[in-house]
Amino acid sequence: MFKLKFFMVFSALILSVSAAMALDVIPPREDLNASHPRVLLTAENSELAVSLEQLRSADHDEYESMLTKISGIDNAACQAMVWQLTGDSTAADAAAAKLAAYRYDSGKSYDTFDVYFTLLEYALAYDWLHDYGGLSSMDRKTACYHLNNFARAQGMKWQQDHIFHNYVWMSAAGTMIWALASAGDDPDSDVLYDDIRARMNNGLYPAMQYLDGLPSESCSYWAQYDFSCSVWPVIAAQSASGQDIVGKIESEQGDWLSRHFLNEIHNVYPNMRFMPWGDVVGGPNGSVTHEMAGVLDACTWALGSAEGVHFSQWLQGKRSTGRFYGITGVFYMIYTRMLDSAPEEPDLSFLAGGGTQGGHFHARSGWDADATIISFGVKDHYGDHNHYCQGQFTIYRNGLLATDPLVYQNINGPQQPSDVHSTLLIGGNKQEERHGQNHSGLSNFMSNLDVGQRLNTGDFLFYEEGGGYAAASGQYAQAYAPDVVESCVRQLLFVRPGTVVVMDWLKAPEGGSLGTVDWLLQLAAEPIASLNEAWATNDTSFIKCVSFKPDPAISVTETSVDTWRTKFSYEADSTLNLAHVLTVGEGTVPSAMAEEIQMTQVDEGYELLLGDWTYTFTNSGDFAVTAKRNLAGDANSDGKRDIFDLLALLKVIGDSDYVLGRSDPNDVNEDGKVNIFDLLELLSLFKS
Repeated sequence: MFKLKFFMVFSALILSVSAAMALDVIPPREDLNASHPRVLLTAENSELAVSLEQLRSADHDEYESMLTKISGIDNAACQAMVWQLTGDSTAADAAAAKLAAYRYDSGKSYDTFDVYFTLLEYALAYDWLHDYGGLSSMDRKTACYHLNNFARAQGMKWQQDHIFHNYVWMSAAGTMIWALASAGDDPDSDVLYDDIRARMNNGLYPAMQYLDGLPSESCSYWAQYDFSCSVWPVIAAQSASGQDIVGKIESEQGDWLSRHFLNEIHNVYPNMRFMPWGDVVGGPNGSVTHEMAGVLDACTWALGSAEGVHFSQWLQGKRSTGRFYGITGVFYMIYTRMLDSAPEEPDLSFLAGGGTQGGHFHARSGWDADATIISFGVKDHYGDHNHYCQGQFTIYRNGLLATDPLVYQNINGPQQPSDVHSTLLIGGNKQEERHGQNHSGLSNFMSNLDVGQRLNTGDFLFYEEGGGYAAASGQYAQAYAPDVVESCVRQLLFVRPGTVVVMDWLKAPEGGSLGTVDWLLQLAAEPIASLNEAWATNDTSFIKCVSFKPDPAISVTETSVDTWRTKFSYEADSTLNLAHVLTVGEGTVPSAMAEEIQMTQVDEGYELLLGDWTYTFTNSGDFAVTAKRNLAGDANSDGKRDIFDLLALLKVIGDSDYVLGRSDPNDVNEDGKVNIFDLLELLSLFKS
């Protein structure tokens, strides 16, 4: 079992450390190797980078088709890679000609995509062709002049903007990689390197460490342009310096690179699309279909990740060579072909973030195509691609069942308000709008958490993986106006393979009342609702939701963002506790019955009896969800039946002052008493 305590301690540490100092990720310019190639590739054999010898000798079943693919791309980096692989001077000449011909036009309008992809292409080509005879010293000087001007005017242009935004990360990454390729060859490159290194180490990487795996934007943006752009400078700086930067991140910086990498893997559905956190982008950018394989394989190689190998092989089986698009084909040559270790399935759950910065909790029944996959999020507001949806959850099985808005045209659109998410409306109030996308540093962002822009919209409290179940909880009262609710905690329990329990605990501000509380469930298809339940199907699997409160008012509305809002409404005074059970399974008609679940109120909260297990939803502290297996004869409640249970039962029988508890494990024959007959029953269980 893995508990949240580590994350809470780590979160407190990074709050104090990251705000006060830079993060030493990119090394000083003086530490760079003078020889080339040095960006992603090295001439000498090394465990910290792929060598030219490895590049030219590694075998792989897709090599010939991928070589043909990148050979046909009019891209300087692709042609330089073909030359490095084959010695084909025609490809080298084509790459050198493109590099020598580049001219920065200061009168032209550029966006951050132009910055990133231009600088990435020419940085790799410049480094890989550096000592090629067909690229003269004058060609290199000309390229440095124009690309340095471009990087200075355009790449550094965005750098005092928001540390959690993809535009900043893209322009910074492109500039950093170009500086890694050209530093030492030109005085302007040296100054550029020092400037962009300071920005990366002082601003952007502390933000990445602070997030601890939590994406600050929707995955459609985050994966392609924030995560990817944080990875490439790390791996490029490691190869260029010969320093174990990945190892330093693991041992000294909370292992944030691996945490973000694992989040990427856990955020992908069997249909290859990303989980819907915030603004959802359609097409390839909303999935891992054709631009993510390269960076994920690079991370897999750098981290030595068996989970990454598993994901890489899965994606290869889904997309073949189509998973590499454009320039990303060169990363197949460098990294994918080097992945020769045995694959391992990733864990069944993962918590990204997990403290006061918030968290995303993912859990699944398995890594097969028919798995049930749930997500639950409570976090702060990191930018306008975020929605006002703290406490939301989604459920996927052969497609989304409990969904999130999949419609996105503009930021601050109809996909953003609380009433189109599976969260709560309290007294008719949605979660407040918050806006803050202008923080150039982590300390500036953090100073706006509780005052100013008030970006603190939720804390993650608890997470546990228990094998047959996974559970989490979060507090998000701060997402509402201060006079709406004092405490709003949601607990989510996932019992594999297809049962989800959502427990909510609400408390009004002192002297106030909650009024009408609307519990919202956003479904992907029109549901059938009656009495205290509603169910729907995606034509392959079903979802059924049952309220444990009698006779809630249920209404169903089709929203403008392609969800069916199913509203369970309750009247409340100063406190309210809600329990809803969702069952998921195969077929188009529900087959699982919530009546099989028994729930009982106890001093510490609620106990839920499901199968052989009792789950306790605690109502204070970290609002933990605990589990205990109901094994007949397990008198000492250790999950086993052995001689120690016999000793425990004998001790109880001999204690005249013993008071029988509810669901007492010593009452082996369940007759409401503890006596010699329980001992006989236990002995018979041993015999059987």
